[in-house]
Formats: sequence, structure tokens, C-alpha cells
Amino acid sequence: MAEGGVTDLVLDETQKELQECPICYTEYKDPRMLDCSHSFCLKCLQELKLTQNKDDKNIVCPLCRKETAMTEAGVDMLPGGSKDVNQQEQTEGQGLKVMCQVCDEENEAISRCMDCKHYLCQECQKAHNRMAVLMMKDHKIVALTELDVESEEITEDTELKKVPKCFKHPDQDLCLYCNSCEVLICNECTNIDHKESIHSHISIDQAVSRCKQEVNESISKTEECIQRFISANPSSGHSRFRLDRMLVKTYSQISQKAEKEIAKIRDKEKQLKTEARDIAIKRDTEFAYAEMSEQIVGKVNKVMTTATCYEILESKKKMLRDLNEQVEVHKSLDIKHEKSFFGFKESEEVGQLGTMLLEEKWEKDETFSEEVFGRDYLHTAAYFTNEIAVVCSDKLVTLDPEGKVISTKTYKPDPDKPNEPHDPNDVQKATALAINKDDQLLILDNPAVKIFNKEYQLLHQFLPGKEAGVDGTPTCLAVDSSNLIACTISDE
Repeated sequence: MAEGGVTDLVLDETQKELQECPICYTEYKDPRMLDCSHSFCLKCLQELKLTQNKDDKNIVCPLCRKETAMTEAGVDMLPGGSKDVNQQEQTEGQGLKVMCQVCDEENEAISRCMDCKHYLCQECQKAHNRMAVLMMKDHKIVALTELDVESEEITEDTELKKVPKCFKHPDQDLCLYCNSCEVLICNECTNIDHKESIHSHISIDQAVSRCKQEVNESISKTEECIQRFISANPSSGHSRFRLDRMLVKTYSQISQKAEKEIAKIRDKEKQLKTEARDIAIKRDTEFAYAEMSEQIVGKVNKVMTTATCYEILESKKKMLRDLNEQVEVHKSLDIKHEKSFFGFKESEEVGQLGTMLLEEKWEKDETFSEEVFGRDYLHTAAYFTNEIAVVCSDKLVTLDPEGKVISTKTYKPDPDKPNEPHDPNDVQKATALAINKDDQLLILDNPAVKIFNKEYQLLHQFLPGKEAGVDGTPTCLAVDSSNLIACTISDE
């Protein structure tokens, strides 16, 4: 290959590309120059700025990624560019180097795809080879050191002139062509699989002559199609190159949009978390005021019961002031147990997170209760783990928050014979239940109150009537946050 031949070929091939705007691939219209000396059409720069970060006043060059500071007037005030500047940058200082035509990394080319008509650097050649598995498997890549400017003529190898042997009859030369089967055959084949009475045979020379004629006709038709395509699409090579660039640009636009949407969601996340924190702080402050009031009342009661008359009179002014302040505080407080609840409701709209829930809403599920234990349930209570304990007429049932049965304890012995001997771990017939702060189950199993764990193992039991010195039947059961148990005892 003559020295400089490939470089001359590249310069001739890319001369037209370098005279065009690198964005729209058409002749420059009102070119404007960036600080990096790259020039583009004014309209192309205006559209490019719209696709980049609107909050950033700078514009990023799509070729070298360098930034150009913009004034309030925008790209309109950029200096006029030269349509030769991009070409000069490519040729100055590079000697006879051939640059990659696919990427923007300004890498020196090492090969050329003879089908894509693109010069490739090392990385782009690797990428081309990866894509070759799918859509470019027939493409031919030639190293620049092996590339001639003049196309090489295909010459026949001396090995091709040797007459091949028949596959079925290795001692016979392939000397005929079966037109019926379109395969090469030997003389022996005409007596077995390709009999002359059924198949049409011709000599190799005749077959080659016909083949060349048919192929040449097909080549002519194909070339006509190619010419029509070229006439309608004079710059298909440029179009493919532009398509590659547009893919990179589209990827960038998608990523930028995704980053913006992610940033919006993160901002909304911070906003909702701040809102949740403010709600919790405000309500916790109200609960703290309520607890403080209880402490102040407790201190005042202690003074009134333990202090001397002189100390009481000396503390009178302060005690009344503190008590009056708490009265005023409670007038402004809206303290309810429901205030301990707030949550988050997810949005079903794409790109939206949701809203805060400030009130707890309960809905009665008739189907849930009837399907699990019919209409004979008497009492219910909830564990801190949201599991539900239910007293029915013939059993105790524990359910998960979704209403599925976790465990069941059937009453023993017969509830109609409560006086018969029985295991104290059993329940004869529960009439009420409660759950204390330790998540223990309190069951009123007349006449005793029995305390079980979640596995219905008896922990403790006592007779509330006997403890209170009252002769009667317990009817109701309750427990407070301090695990103090209250029972209603009927003397009937």
C-alpha cells in the first residue's frame, strides 16, 4: 500500500462531513462558535440548549463536552463561527493520523468496517464485534495496515482449479451438474440417484456459463435497486453516522430526564418526611403537656397532704399559678388517643408518592367476622403486634391482622357442667377478655380470672370476688396501661 494512501482516502471521504454542521449534518446556516472553537448552526445550538439543564446557564459542546458560559441573551450572542474550523481542528497537528468516525473520544483509528464504511478505534472495534453477533455478523473489518486504497481483484487460487471428488463416490470426479437437483454429480451418480430418464444433466462448463449469466442478471437488478436507493437517499452513509450520534444524544436526554424526575421524587420525599416529623413533634408536645399536668397535680397533692400548714401557705401562690397555667394549656389542647395515629397513603399515579393520613379510619367487615367464627363472637381484644383475640361461645380464636386463624383453644370440659373437676389450664367458658401491656391474655372464666400467654399457657389465676371480699359473679374485665385489673362483680 502506498504511504499516505489511506489518509488521503479518509480526507476525501470526510471532506463533505467536515463542511457540515455536526448536529444537523447539513450545510452550515448562521454558524456560531463556542469557546472550544467548535461551530454549529444557530438553530441547532438553540435546540441543544433546550435539551440540557435549564438551570445551568452554560452550554455543553456535544463534540468535546467543554462548557461555554452563556449571557442572558443566550446563544444568539455567540460569535459567528467558521464552517472550516471543525475541519481545521481535525487536520492540524495530527499529521497523517486517521481518526475514529464513530465515537467522540478523538481516538486514532486502527481498522475499517468495509460494510459500514466507518473507520474504528480499538474500543469501537470491540463494540462493533459485540454487535456483530446480532446484526453485523457478515461485516468485514480490515486493519489499516492491511487496507489498500485500490480494491483488490479476486483471483482464483490454484487449489480451486483442482477437480473435487464426489462425496458419495470418492473415486469419481464431479464432472456433471444436475439441473433438476441443482447439485454437482459424478458419472456414477447418473446411474443411481440422478438417472437420465428423470433428471436433466449438463456439463460443468455449461452450468458455469448459465450460472454466470443468472448471477450477472441478478447483479444488474441489484445495482439498479442500489442506484435508485442512492438517488432517493444520496447520503445513506452520513445518515447512518447521524443515527449513531442521535442514539447517543437520545440516551443523554433520557438520562437527564430521569435524573430530573428522580430529583423531584427525592424532594417530595424530604417534604413528606419533614411534614411527618412536624406532625409527630406537635402531637408529642401536646401529650407531654398532658403528662406534665399530671405531675404538677401530683406534686400539689403531695404538698397538701405532707407539708405543714406554714409550708402550704407559703406555697399557695405558686401552686395556684401552676394549676391555673395547666388549665389554660388544656383549653388549647386537643388530646385524644386518635392523635397517636398518622400514616402515609401511597398514590396510584405514576411519578407521585402520596399524601399524609392524619386520621385513623375504621370500617366494619361483616364478611370477615362471619366467615371466621359466625355470629356468636362475644368479645375481642388486640395485641400490640396487631393480632386479634376473640371470645366465641365454644372457643378462643387468635387471628392475624388479615383475619387468618393463627390458633384456637376449645373450651374444656363441658361448659354446661362447670362444677366437674377440670385442669386449671383449660378454659370452661370465657365471658370476657383483655390484653395487658405485656401482651398477655386475661380471660374471665367464671369465677376466676386467668392470665395466658399467646400459646394459651396459663401463667396465673385468681378469684376477683374473693380478693375483694365480695360474694358475687364477675361480669366484666378491663386492664389499664399499668397492668391494673378491674372487674365488675354482680351480687345477683
